[in-house]
Amino acid sequence: MTEVLLGAAGLLVLVAIALGLYYYEARQGRAASARFDQAISDLEGGKYDAAQKELSSLAADEPHRAVGRLANLYLATAYLAQKEPAKALDMLLRYLAQNDASIFRGVALNDLAVTYEELGDYKQAEDAYRQASKIEGPEQARAELGIARMLQKQGKRAEAIAAYGGFLGQHPYAPERTVVMETLAGLGVAPATPPMPRLIKPPSAP
Repeated sequence: MTEVLLGAAGLLVLVAIALGLYYYEARQGRAASARFDQAISDLEGGKYDAAQKELSSLAADEPHRAVGRLANLYLATAYLAQKEPAKALDMLLRYLAQNDASIFRGVALNDLAVTYEELGDYKQAEDAYRQASKIEGPEQARAELGIARMLQKQGKRAEAIAAYGGFLGQHPYAPERTVVMETLAGLGVAPATPPMPRLIKPPSAP
């Protein structure tokens, strides 16, 4: 009986410890989320110093939480907004190293390409855009256009023309169509006009 009671008491202690850790982690998670929300609010409001301070602290304090890892991505956004691409590069590389399968990977790769572009490293920017173009989502078309632009900036005229033409073929009615056509015209190419959809007339009434 004594052994049973001791075993039960030990089990209760373990349960109490587990519950305490669970509620502690839940409380810490809510606090981290609140800090992240405040930092994003500051970032959107143009309060970059406050946003950078909170995001840097969050990234250092909570590296095991999603919001802590995301802090690196948004910290890069803050640096890009203030024309500090070198600092943004460090944050983006850190984020991508920690979040290989994140749903934000496409955004991060596009931002990485923009960062390399601002640093004048067009080959690295092209590589980042190519990686982003393989991820389905709203950033894919932007990445495809980025590839063409980087080829053009590297002086690879024929490859850039092919890339711009491929973009028009894949996205014939994209909002960027006019800009792409003007760019091709500047490269000495007159892109073909895509065929208009054929209208089917309804049968005449008897």
